[in-house]
Amino acid sequence: MKTKQRHIRLLMIAAGMLIFSILFLLIVTPGAYSKTLPGSANTGALTGISLAIGLRLALLVGYLLIIKRSIHNDNIRIGNYILIGVLLLILGLIDTDSAFAFLDNRNVLYISILMFTSIFCDLTAAILTFIAASIKPANKPIQTAADKKLLNGLVIGIGVMVMIFFAFPWGIIISLAFWIYLGITLRKKHSFFSPEMEATLVVKLQKRLKGLLTIAVISLPVAIAGVIIHNVHSGKTGSEESLFFYIGVIAEYFFVLASAGGIITFLKGRQNPN
Repeated sequence: MKTKQRHIRLLMIAAGMLIFSILFLLIVTPGAYSKTLPGSANTGALTGISLAIGLRLALLVGYLLIIKRSIHNDNIRIGNYILIGVLLLILGLIDTDSAFAFLDNRNVLYISILMFTSIFCDLTAAILTFIAASIKPANKPIQTAADKKLLNGLVIGIGVMVMIFFAFPWGIIISLAFWIYLGITLRKKHSFFSPEMEATLVVKLQKRLKGLLTIAVISLPVAIAGVIIHNVHSGKTGSEESLFFYIGVIAEYFFVLASAGGIITFLKGRQNPN
């Protein structure tokens, strides 16, 4: 009972932080529209902030639905938590670019400060969501029909294809969501493999998954560093830099492919061999 109360409390605090994030963005909207471009209205900033607010409102609805279902002891997939948390991280990282851009304009410095505050609220809400996912009460066991298993397999297959062909942003988002989900699963259970699976096969899948995780952990920072160095170099020289750009792109695909392999390995380990 205490775990359930703590779980709901964390979700409510996360939802509150998201509301603060939305309020800060609403405050900066008029200034970003009318004061950031000399002599003209900044319709691009208005569109971007409006979209950011709309996406956060959708995530707020997701929080409210999860809280409602938690109060009524309904089953909630852990993927719902991961999706909201990862999307909040992505939105926060996207808004970081705008916050730094407004930081150079002393006339609207308050916009940058409030945007950084909004980003802090997003990141805090995401962390609280991941913690809530790790302590959420176990779902009630339900029987899954064979046709539903087939449908789930089809959806997962399509998801892996989307990861490969649309590496940015969907491949990155799905990959991050998977590794976070795997980490939370291993925190709650010592092993996610089917108990009916042979020990030799379990060891083989574990080694494969650790190898894929190592590739993902190395390639993601390399991809981020490559893109950042490319942008900094191009911004300073005024010409397009190609070496670090290609390094970043290649590392990004290594990360996505390793994650796709991790998803397939994870699902294979969850299957009942009988």
